[in-house]
Amino acid sequence: MKVGVFAGTFVDTKMGVELLKSRGFDALSFPISKNPKEQSYLQYYSKDELTNIVEKKIVEAKNEGAAKIFIYCNSLSAAIDVDDLTRRQSIEIITPFDFYKNLDNYYKDIVILAANSKSAHGIDKIISEKTFRNTISIGMLSIVEEIEKKTLPRNIVSKLGLKELFKFFNAMEKKPDAIILACTHFPYMKEEFKKLTDIEILDPAEDMINKLKSK
Repeated sequence: MKVGVFAGTFVDTKMGVELLKSRGFDALSFPISKNPKEQSYLQYYSKDELTNIVEKKIVEAKNEGAAKIFIYCNSLSAAIDVDDLTRRQSIEIITPFDFYKNLDNYYKDIVILAANSKSAHGIDKIISEKTFRNTISIGMLSIVEEIEKKTLPRNIVSKLGLKELFKFFNAMEKKPDAIILACTHFPYMKEEFKKLTDIEILDPAEDMINKLKSK
């Protein structure tokens, strides 16, 4: 199956393409922005422009034979009306938000670690619609920017003071049930984060792939 991979920048689009290729999909690359700051600017201030860019690229993907669209980007998913684009373009669009809509009720106390506050807010709203959750929502574009520079995970932890952030999570009287990697750049940091905490770390990517395989 051909799948159009959409994401905020060249880096996370490449991550999504490599992930799908490793699972046997024929993945086509469609980055939306040149860098994280441009991506965030479009998401905050230019929703109509961003939607037009995404829709034009969906048309391109369909012309190249894509059967489904795989939005490997949380903040992009939060910034556009996916349901409206699905209806207008008559193509299934899979996003990380599908994972949040079906998050197990077991997870009551959650850290949402996202690329920016717009994304964190959108995810917080979705996961709390059916069941009340105690959430800590954090947007850290600086992590994304360091990943884009290919800074080593351990150096990112040191440079951005993430060890202290995780100490805060660990020291809470009621520790979180999970930390959600609410940015598709962040699996790059997953193994390093596991060294900092025994709190469960959730990565929506596997759920997205399972949905891609269905139907």
